[in-house]
Amino acid sequence: MKLQVYTEPPLSVAEQVLREAFSKKRFVTMLCRCSVVYEGRSATILGEGDRLVIVKPDGAVLVHRPRGYSPVNWQPDSQVLEARLDEQDVLVVRSVRAKPREVLEARISRVYLITIAEGMEDHAEFQELMDEAEIRDVLASHPDLIEPGLRVVRVEKRMGRSGYADIYAVDSEGRHVIIEVKRVTAGREAVEQLKRYVDTWRRENPGAPVRGILAAPSITEPAARLLREYGLEFKRIDLKQVRSIASRERRASKQPSLLSFVGRRGEGAQ
Repeated sequence: MKLQVYTEPPLSVAEQVLREAFSKKRFVTMLCRCSVVYEGRSATILGEGDRLVIVKPDGAVLVHRPRGYSPVNWQPDSQVLEARLDEQDVLVVRSVRAKPREVLEARISRVYLITIAEGMEDHAEFQELMDEAEIRDVLASHPDLIEPGLRVVRVEKRMGRSGYADIYAVDSEGRHVIIEVKRVTAGREAVEQLKRYVDTWRRENPGAPVRGILAAPSITEPAARLLREYGLEFKRIDLKQVRSIASRERRASKQPSLLSFVGRRGEGAQ
């Protein structure tokens, strides 16, 4: 990555630097003193103050105040992005979005710092982490992810004084199934926990056929050996598949996510 840094450049220099950076789709950060006017879904005026302005290669623009994590003004993308000195010698950075039409204009009276980054790369996969309760609920709603023909009877089934098994089900042959879910690699402790649940079930239901399944993304080799020794089973969970199902069902139910909440906070600040 190449980085250019300009400390307290005159506005005329800042204008040229920004014009070139915008045309070449560089990543720009600027500490400056500015006011902001926005017109679009609403209309707002933000008085002059010291701000951080970020312009990304895809045309996204964010204006941050010195406090708080959410931008006070923002554009998700820009069809027009320009920098110019007006007749009052104020540097105007203007972002125009076509659909819906929105215009964000930062009027800059002083620039403290500009950084221009070229060649930034980020191809990492974003993973939305889920807790065990969320994973359990997806598996309970889609028991075929564990085993075809599985019918869930209850979630959070009490097992005497041993605690609560995550899922209690019946398989296609009518056998009772006790399932313990882990969101990380399962170790010996998880195996022992499942065994306690199965032993409790056997004591309370003598003669009833029962299976124990440990469902997790992976399992340690010592835990796998112990599982086989106890006559219990392991089912590998595909967390990517589980996350995909959870995300799809959240969208279908229009349940707000953290990202949409942050987005609404940003929209309300426009």
